[in-house]
Amino acid sequence: MRKLIFILGLSLQIPAYAQSYTLPVIESLAIQNYPLIKQSDLLNKTAQLSVENIHRALYPQITLNGQASYQTDVTSIQIPIPGFSPSALSNDQYRATIDVQQNIYDGGINKTMTQIVEAGNKVALLKNEVNIYQLKERVTQLYCSILYTQSVIGQIELINKDLSQALSKVEALHKNGLVFNNNVLQIKAQILKNQQKLTEVIASKKIVLDALGLLTNTNFQLSTPFEMPNTILAVDNQPEYERPEFRLFDAQKNNIQSQLALVDAKNNPKISAFLQTGYGRPALNMLKNDFALFGIGGIRLQWSLGNFYTAKREKTILQNQTLLVQNEKETYSLNHRIELQKYLDEIEKLNSLIVADKELIELRNQIKNTSLVQLNNGVITANDYLKEVNEYDQANQLLIQHQTQVVQSKLQYHLTKGKSN
Repeated sequence: MRKLIFILGLSLQIPAYAQSYTLPVIESLAIQNYPLIKQSDLLNKTAQLSVENIHRALYPQITLNGQASYQTDVTSIQIPIPGFSPSALSNDQYRATIDVQQNIYDGGINKTMTQIVEAGNKVALLKNEVNIYQLKERVTQLYCSILYTQSVIGQIELINKDLSQALSKVEALHKNGLVFNNNVLQIKAQILKNQQKLTEVIASKKIVLDALGLLTNTNFQLSTPFEMPNTILAVDNQPEYERPEFRLFDAQKNNIQSQLALVDAKNNPKISAFLQTGYGRPALNMLKNDFALFGIGGIRLQWSLGNFYTAKREKTILQNQTLLVQNEKETYSLNHRIELQKYLDEIEKLNSLIVADKELIELRNQIKNTSLVQLNNGVITANDYLKEVNEYDQANQLLIQHQTQVVQSKLQYHLTKGKSN
């Protein structure tokens, strides 16, 4: 039995050369391995290409046109004019032209469309950041689970060490005929029971390690050490929060404002320069029935009044969308404050429990040590001693649980607040 305990204890020892991990390192590995991290680059590239396409509308627009037609009738002059005899126009007519148009003033549409693309890209990037932030919360939960199982394993090993020492003394007493063999068997049974518990905890730790390994693309071993975070609780009353959700709400409102600006831009007049050159029959001189080159250029003013019919309703719809986003932000802000207060209350409760846990452990340790002396003197049985050992063990288990919970609550508070751990 002692040989078995020694081998198991040895297998769980952490090699001196094992790499130690911290929570920030694990978070960094998880983010680098997360598929969504690739979307940021794709979103930026897509937005850049869209903006470039919008700016190309400012380049000269060139159109090639060709036309061949046959008319049942053509223009003719029936009034006789002395000394002037115009040639009759042909019923078949031909024209090939190159039209060039250059925007001079587009009413601000190009600038506004660029702002809409950039604002939309900002919204997409922040949605991506919200998802990555949720990944941080998941990593924190897994990390704290590892810390808990890591501490529980250590506690079970300490208890088994105490039981192993007690077993040696009881076996010696049994050889001298001072105690019954039942005392030896009871301690051995308790060691086996603790070993079962140890097996369960190790299996639980492996499950969490495997999950964390998939998130970080890292192969963690059972002996891999994870450092306890330095969780200093910094409580402030700043009205500005750093959670990406708040920036997302603001980005959504800015996107809607850009769309409102586009409604106004569509109602503005547009000015452009145009040039048309071509070759055909007839050319610009309709009285000359020959093929000829021709050209025409000038300034064009366009002002579509049809958008005025729908502009007011479009603005009302967009303004309502702004109010909806603002309402979502206020709702999220309220729930956010409730969540923060919940963690603060939880931390206060756990700190009080930890103080009581430490006092209880001190008492239980004294009782356990006294019981061991009584067992060696034959005053109590092994069963009585094991009850005190279990009470001491449970007190330590509660302390480990509360210490892990307070660390996790502090980490969750910082994450909810928007601070990095």
